[in-house]
Amino acid sequence: MNKVVIIGAGSAMFAKKLIGDLLLYDDIRIDNISLVDINVEKLEVMEKVAKQLCKQAKKDVIIKATDKRREVLEDATYVINTINVGGVEQYKLDLEIPDKYGVHQAIGDIIGPGGMFRFLRAYPEILAICRDMEELCPDAYLFNYTNPMAPLCLALGNATPIKVFGFCHNVQSTALQLSAYLEVPREHVSFWAAGINHMDWFLQYKVDGKDAYPELFRRAEKVEDIIKMADREPDYITMGVRLVDIVRFKIMQNFGYFVSESPFHMSEYVPYFRKNEQAIRDLQVDRRWWLDHEMAADDYFEELKGMLEKGEEIPMVKTFEYAPEIIHANLTGKPFRANLNVKNTGLIENLPRNSIVEVPCYADSEGIHPCYVGELPDALAALNISNINVHVLMAKAANEKKLQYIYEGIKMDPLTAAILNLDQINEMVGELIDANKEYIADFK
Repeated sequence: MNKVVIIGAGSAMFAKKLIGDLLLYDDIRIDNISLVDINVEKLEVMEKVAKQLCKQAKKDVIIKATDKRREVLEDATYVINTINVGGVEQYKLDLEIPDKYGVHQAIGDIIGPGGMFRFLRAYPEILAICRDMEELCPDAYLFNYTNPMAPLCLALGNATPIKVFGFCHNVQSTALQLSAYLEVPREHVSFWAAGINHMDWFLQYKVDGKDAYPELFRRAEKVEDIIKMADREPDYITMGVRLVDIVRFKIMQNFGYFVSESPFHMSEYVPYFRKNEQAIRDLQVDRRWWLDHEMAADDYFEELKGMLEKGEEIPMVKTFEYAPEIIHANLTGKPFRANLNVKNTGLIENLPRNSIVEVPCYADSEGIHPCYVGELPDALAALNISNINVHVLMAKAANEKKLQYIYEGIKMDPLTAAILNLDQINEMVGELIDANKEYIADFK
């Protein structure tokens, strides 16, 4: 039996994408899709959405929904995790407390003050999922979509034998953005990217087999031309976000390669950009669009609910999410390549062993096979390592339950260290620990 369990299935847009993509394949059979969420109202609607999608696709799939994951984990083949722990009010504190000290995060969900505490809230619950899997479906894959991706995968890899792979759409999203900036169809593009989650380097980017970097450099010579590219950006605009890529083109101009994710994120991972409020505004990375998204009403949920009530068909269009593609490759044996988060077993030679790297991986009927990359250019490796240093301390903090590593991890954060002295960091971290005390009550 091929059984897929989606934990955090109340996330309407994301769950619908995953379910819809799986059902669009005609050459695989999914026997059971089980949905888990603690928000029972959303869960009930998403159960109806899943059944409607099955009807439209003419697929006979058992759909189950529950707020108790152990009821559906037994004999699962694939478990997809998308949970968020703590809610929007806790997330606001991750941003507002550092604001008082001059550390202005746009997103705050990977490293730095925000990433550290988002991680500490999420990790115990995801580890508990793995413990349940060890008992109920020990051979299943866990596909993790929750951020902060690399620290979570690192900590889990050190604590559980479950096969954990980290999934993100930062690489395929950036590949799509670059094709739009170059004004070429996405299907004409090929690339080879590697590094760490949210800081993958496009080591090759080609159009019709020809190196596209000279043209990218030419198009980015003037800031006003970079700003105009935002009119063509095809991914973030679907979320109502205008993405102006000054930050990432500056990274390319100074280090030779374009980097994955977004300028909002990248501006937080290095010490160069978020020096003061004026610089943040000038670079157009001031909008806290993810906080806006978290605080807003779930419009897509209401849209899906309305379609169900009216008896309308729900649009089903293939997306670029990797999890359905990997499942398809694993069940059919037809190879598929995706950038996934895995332990560095020498895959990138000049990044630390057993850190989590994001590298091309091939999936087939035998499993998921990470690709050897070799060495990154030294400066790119150094930028990755500056973030890996934080990942390591985050994982140690969670698995050893030591407050000391929380302080040390945030002191290693490039942005925090660029703004604050050690005494200021200690004061800020102390305030964040107090605000999250219910989640780290057993730390010493």
